[in-house]
Amino acid sequence: MVRIIPMASSIRPSLSSFRFSGGVATPRFGASISPLRLPRLSHLSSSVPQSPFFGLKASELLKTAGTRLPPVGNAVQASTAAAQETALEWVKRDKRRMLHVVYRVGDLDRTIKFYTECLGMKLLRKRDIPEERYTNAFLGYGPEDSHFVIELTYNYGVDKYDIGTAFGHFGIAVEDVAKTVELIKAKGGKVTREAGPVKGGSTVIAFVEDPDGYKFELIERWPTPEPLCQVMLRVGDLDRAINFYEKAFGMELLRTRDNPEYKYTIAMMGYGPEDKNAVLELTYNYGVTDYEKGNGYAQIAIGTDDVYKTAEGVQLFGGKITREPGPLPGINTKITACLDPDGWKTVFVDNIDFLKELECESPSVEPVVPAPSRSRRLEIGSPIVVVEAPKVIKTAASVPCLRANSGLVKPGDVGRIVSRKPKDVWAVRLAIGTYLLDGKYFKALEFDESEDIAI
Repeated sequence: MVRIIPMASSIRPSLSSFRFSGGVATPRFGASISPLRLPRLSHLSSSVPQSPFFGLKASELLKTAGTRLPPVGNAVQASTAAAQETALEWVKRDKRRMLHVVYRVGDLDRTIKFYTECLGMKLLRKRDIPEERYTNAFLGYGPEDSHFVIELTYNYGVDKYDIGTAFGHFGIAVEDVAKTVELIKAKGGKVTREAGPVKGGSTVIAFVEDPDGYKFELIERWPTPEPLCQVMLRVGDLDRAINFYEKAFGMELLRTRDNPEYKYTIAMMGYGPEDKNAVLELTYNYGVTDYEKGNGYAQIAIGTDDVYKTAEGVQLFGGKITREPGPLPGINTKITACLDPDGWKTVFVDNIDFLKELECESPSVEPVVPAPSRSRRLEIGSPIVVVEAPKVIKTAASVPCLRANSGLVKPGDVGRIVSRKPKDVWAVRLAIGTYLLDGKYFKALEFDESEDIAI
């Protein structure tokens, strides 16, 4: 949920910029692709132009030239079917993984304390955007580049949210559910279902609530490489939802379970076995087709190799694009956002861009700074001067915090290098604190040999 000042971007041209005459594709007269200004994420409602010719080569489109064409309706159906088949093939090849789940909380510090002390999560990083009046915190059981994690959002001054009836719960796999429940009780947590076998089965589970009322199902399953293992959402038509997530999202239907005694059916869907990967649990309650979504739960983020093709594929299979594919202002990470048939939001994030965001890790402690060198070569202890203001800055702390640079670091600021990170990234101690800066934003400070400097 990044909301940074919009900047110009452009859309990759698609076959929707062609007209068709006699079965032959020809460019529209004067057609061009012009830059599109991206709106803030909180006001997104536009959609990507849908092309019924997803991924088709020009030679395939021209095959009908000079031949007798079928009725228009049949031709459109055939084109759509061909486009869907091509989209399905690409979705199967795409490298997708559930990255994180996003929701809003009323007290960030209180929630972080509960998740770390009661649920055993680690605070991975924080990102503060004061200009937009919100802060993110990322928590989980392992690095973001290989684990499914939680992204908490705190909006300044908002201390309560309506969770609604549509969101179900998050699932966490633990070694001993009973012991975990006792720990949560000792820490003052709320247990809504004591440890015991699941209804109609033998797996031991329990339910607890966090300070904002979000429910967590504790599942006795150990060991597991992915402790944060489920997101449960309620849907109004299970068959429709399964079909959409299989085709548009490329998920696999792992299993279904019908519970007529309790009048509900579940479907587990994901990108790999549920004992090793985070999965989506879709729940259908008999006869219930509509739910209140509230304003607490936000979305799931999924990695993809191409947000443009993903957006076209989502539309082909009945999804609604709410954020056109393209780079985010300020950080250039390419994303697209969509709604499923039940209105659940998902954001697809470019895989390479996502890893770039995570590249710059900070040291757990600041190293001792040696005496400054009088050489102009950059090294630990060297004095520097900022020559260009970076758009975003990251604190060099045990838990890094990424924030927009709103005049905190500006040209002319002086500091001293305290450590070096990979790819020409340096921890630089400035007057306002120690930050991780790319070497292109500063240079060695030149001074007279007779001068004494204090930085």
